Amino acid sequence: MFTVALTGEVGSGKSSIARVWGQMGANVIKADAVAKEQWRRPEIMRAAKERWGEGVFKGGEPDHRRIAEMAFKDNTENAFTNGLIHPGTIAEITRTVREARGWIVLEVPLLFESGRFDYVDCIICVTAPDDLKAERNLARGWTEGEIGRRERFMTNTAKKQAMSDMVLLNAGSMESWEARARELGALMLKMSAVYELTTYCGNEGEARNIASALVNERLAASVNVNRADSCFRWRGRVHWEDEWALRCMTTESVMRRAIARVTRLHSYELPGITALEVCHSNFDTLKWVVECCEPE
Repeated sequence: MFTVALTGEVGSGKSSIARVWGQMGANVIKADAVAKEQWRRPEIMRAAKERWGEGVFKGGEPDHRRIAEMAFKDNTENAFTNGLIHPGTIAEITRTVREARGWIVLEVPLLFESGRFDYVDCIICVTAPDDLKAERNLARGWTEGEIGRRERFMTNTAKKQAMSDMVLLNAGSMESWEARARELGALMLKMSAVYELTTYCGNEGEARNIASALVNERLAASVNVNRADSCFRWRGRVHWEDEWALRCMTTESVMRRAIARVTRLHSYELPGITALEVCHSNFDTLKWVVECCEPE
């Protein structure tokens, strides 16, 4: 499992990179879409009407353009809007992430304004030259004045970049941007399937032999070998034995080969082998594991 948060400037290209990653198999969660659904909750509709009047809803449906006008009017109204919408949005995104598996991409324009998500493994900030952003925003009907009005309530670009793990500059054509997205996406797809494979041996020599084989043959990035006191049931009896535990960092793409190699080298009649998916890590560690398990 690997969770990425996409944030950045308005019109920088977050949605296009999220779309490409979705096509590649990522579970994409758009915070804006989740937030829009919050406006349908009866208690939120009631609070918005009491503060702004019936005009923010048309035929029972939220008028998001009118809501945006009120939300970005001044600091007081912006704080009111955030307090109304952010808690439910964060809760819904958190629930969705906890139910998901694999590679998860959160497109969160207001990531730093709404509060960081503790389960995010990597924050990517997308930026672009001002002229390209203006062109893209104009295509969606947002004038320079409207963008400026909204950005007054957002964390400035330099601070966003400093708080992120990676900064992507979208300065070329859409074709080059999508090609870069696919290249990075292919790596992150592999990073989302990193596992810790565990087995036990009866002596240190065998444990070291298996560890060396796995690392040398690029079936594991690393293997930790540690002494272990083991209690287990075998053939109807409870045993206590001195064993050597092997904890191997590997990837889904080589997992079957790694298990087969351990089985061949193991002296036990039944070599107990298990694998657990790595649920949280950082970008550099997962990238290192993937690269170590790739063919030379």
